[in-house]
Amino acid sequence: MSIPMKKILNEIEHHKNINPEGEKKISQVLLWEEVNMLPLLFWKPHHQRVPGFTFNMKEQFYDKEKMLYAHLEEILDCAPDIHEAVVCIRPNFGTIFIPAIMGLSFQVPPETFPWLTSHLTRDEVKKMTFPDLDNNIMMQRAIEYLHYFQQSVPPWIHIYLPDTQGPFDIAHAILGQDIFLSIYDEPDLVHYLLDFSTELYIEVTKRLKMVINEPMNCCYHGHALVRGIYMSNGGTRISEDSATLLSPRHIDEYVIPYDKQALRVFGGGFVHYCGKHDYLLEAYLQLEEVRAINLGNPERYDFYTTMEKFLEHKKVYFGLWPKEELEVIESYIKRIKEKTEGGKRGLLLHFDESMFPEYSSEEVLKLWYNKDTTEN
Repeated sequence: MSIPMKKILNEIEHHKNINPEGEKKISQVLLWEEVNMLPLLFWKPHHQRVPGFTFNMKEQFYDKEKMLYAHLEEILDCAPDIHEAVVCIRPNFGTIFIPAIMGLSFQVPPETFPWLTSHLTRDEVKKMTFPDLDNNIMMQRAIEYLHYFQQSVPPWIHIYLPDTQGPFDIAHAILGQDIFLSIYDEPDLVHYLLDFSTELYIEVTKRLKMVINEPMNCCYHGHALVRGIYMSNGGTRISEDSATLLSPRHIDEYVIPYDKQALRVFGGGFVHYCGKHDYLLEAYLQLEEVRAINLGNPERYDFYTTMEKFLEHKKVYFGLWPKEELEVIESYIKRIKEKTEGGKRGLLLHFDESMFPEYSSEEVLKLWYNKDTTEN
């Protein structure tokens, strides 16, 4: 089929509603500067598991035009409700991207993101060599897609990197579940693997940032969404879902030092993990290089005490906060503002559009900026 790229780009331009001050305000929040009112990043839950509506994941993975078109469908779907967010897209290769650079095999199903079908044994890890990034098939695919995206979209649609995960997540992907036994049986091997994974994370990130002409110490990032952020005081994101399976002492030994090393190279960044792990959250809050934290499961955390911790450590919470049972929108907004210094600091809120579907984004913004929802 002929992909109507020009048509959808014209439709997006016609329907888009963007506040030009949004990018600057997002950056100020991440710099821990006070703003007149925190920006809202509207978030729309999708029932489909793959971005876009026309092409499945397998079609997108192996065709840069189809992947771009899927992103544009997502942008068109939310174009009137962009407001203060920054529009961002990336090559969507899923969590297998860096492991695939190492030659690990994977599958690309039609309806979900790719998954790994192999890992290295301990002996194979001991013998592995650093990949030739200049001639690596997966790296070349990423570079091809990044170039194509940049050449095809207007400059207000920002390009960011494929999912690069984080040092421990990469190590877990390479060695598989055996990493959790190796922590006890062969700790030196795990440290060797983590040194390797950290270097790989850094080098892949550096090279791809150069491809899109992005400075090392700042970045655009959508965190898998098309409505994202701009960070002027940090050039990367780290995702460490696997770290939630570790004890506090193992987090201190096998996660934090390597994340710190990776973040430091890029002048800081934001971090993400799914699940609930109070110690991991505390460790990230205390890490100087962390600018913001995204919780994949905020519903498992107490809003009040968690936001107090963020403000105490001068970190930004970036993500969703669910509404409480039977909570009306005015109460929700007041609650959020009360724990963010009157709605002026410490939060980049993904406002879930499904929480109060009877309100348009314009009506939500009007309530958000209304001083009556700021006062107790």
